[in-house]
Amino acid sequence: MMFSRKSTSTPPNGPGPPDAPAPPGRHRRLRLTVAVSVAAATAITLSAVFAGIASASTNRSGLPWASGVYQPNSTPASLTTFGSWRGHPMDVATVWGNRATWNDVINPAFLYQRWQGAPETLAIGVPMLPENVPGVSIQACATGAYNSYWQQFGSNLSAYGLGSSIIRLGWEFNGNWYIWQASNPATWVKCWQQIVTSARSTAPNLQWDWNVNRGVSAGLADPTQAYPGDAYVTTIGVDNYDQWPPANAAGGWNTQLNGTQGLMYWLNFAQAHGKKFAIPEWGNMLNGGQPGGDDPTFVNDMYGFFQAHASSLAWEANFQGPNINNGTYGPNSNVPNSSAAYQANF
Repeated sequence: MMFSRKSTSTPPNGPGPPDAPAPPGRHRRLRLTVAVSVAAATAITLSAVFAGIASASTNRSGLPWASGVYQPNSTPASLTTFGSWRGHPMDVATVWGNRATWNDVINPAFLYQRWQGAPETLAIGVPMLPENVPGVSIQACATGAYNSYWQQFGSNLSAYGLGSSIIRLGWEFNGNWYIWQASNPATWVKCWQQIVTSARSTAPNLQWDWNVNRGVSAGLADPTQAYPGDAYVTTIGVDNYDQWPPANAAGGWNTQLNGTQGLMYWLNFAQAHGKKFAIPEWGNMLNGGQPGGDDPTFVNDMYGFFQAHASSLAWEANFQGPNINNGTYGPNSNVPNSSAAYQANF
């Protein structure tokens, strides 16, 4: 799999690669209408479903929140091995499919077959548009032009018994490195609502994570302008990597935590909307964009944040990098000090 940095005026925190090999020539950046009353009732049902995941009494990990991981080309067996290494099973498996065509987006059968019947909850990065289909647009999505695709998307997940998965729809939309960036937030919101409403018609228990990138990003300076409304969202997520600035720089962790659109900003936003909070991606960075490198303090700080706000935290997933740019934990770690801190904490 090849990776390339996309130029941004405000660099991204981290990557979000697919789990299957991308078609030749495709590159990813390094770091990386139903009535409101019906939608609201569905949102209440989703909240009840999610409460079962974010409970220490039901979590396989034994943590007060659901704890997950992204691994390149992961399988249930590889997550079992990772959970054994850290000393506690995984609750969440973060995954991606390919995204060149509509079929890639709505029916990544290889992914569904791999995870069918697995004990982990899937957190699936789902693009709002396929990347290699000419003429697709957020504007057309907002009119309902693609609703039949999203109805089929829900049917496909349900058919594999994955109808309670977490859907990270249009993740990091506040950046400018994906074609679904929210450059027109009002139109983007309508697109989100069309997708969620359509998918709910065939998979009512899907969980919808509205997922921003930490800090002020180049695609949309104020992501709250693209909030779709409480009836269309299950959790509020923010991706946070140890960069821009790194935690080991002077004031670095405080900026990550309390800076403009930092972790606390989004935690408070989630609480104001009555939503649980999520950290869908977090991890060490080794290269590019002021990386923190092998910094166990960052791992300890993140764990401390999770502990301090456990009652508001639904789930988190550590990102295990596919190359030298991201920290990888375990026996062959490229960040051994951070790996040890993760193993000790989690």
